[in-house]
Amino acid sequence: MKRLFIAIDIPDDIRMLICGMGSSIPGSRTVPTDQLHLTLKFLGDVETSLIEDINEALATVSQLIFRICLKHVGHFPPRGNPRVLWVGIDPVIETIKLRNDIERVLWEIGIPRDTRKFSPHITLARLRNSPIKRVTQFLAGNSLFETPPFSVDRFHLYSSTLSAKGAAHTSESTFSLVSD
Repeated sequence: MKRLFIAIDIPDDIRMLICGMGSSIPGSRTVPTDQLHLTLKFLGDVETSLIEDINEALATVSQLIFRICLKHVGHFPPRGNPRVLWVGIDPVIETIKLRNDIERVLWEIGIPRDTRKFSPHITLARLRNSPIKRVTQFLAGNSLFETPPFSVDRFHLYSSTLSAKGAAHTSESTFSLVSD
């Protein structure tokens, strides 16, 4: 069994702009710079024998290269005690289309679709008993946050290994998007 997810990588220069965001909030644990990514689908534990089928299905996804920027900050859940601090993307349409195409081709090989609404974001930090006032101050102070746009020209199938030191992500496969 391998723990798998599908994601878009963030360019290094953009990662540097967001790494450590939220670290000033008490109770925050920021995501390591090398793990900042935009998850399109979390597959969870998958039988190793299915990985070839997953790769073949993902290779059929055909979408044009598109551009996005990181914009807006927020937290999950939107009401109540914040547990995750995130930065969103703009525009979301192409990312949602890519995610829906991935859901469709995986459903065709028997992998269930996600039932939750897809909210494209990059997790910046996990929060534990963080004072809501500090979270609110962070959101207000970063309300105009926006990165330069960047191209999304591929997505990846990752495996994730959990340990006491955190998760280690390994790229299993890369899938290129189509140029004009």
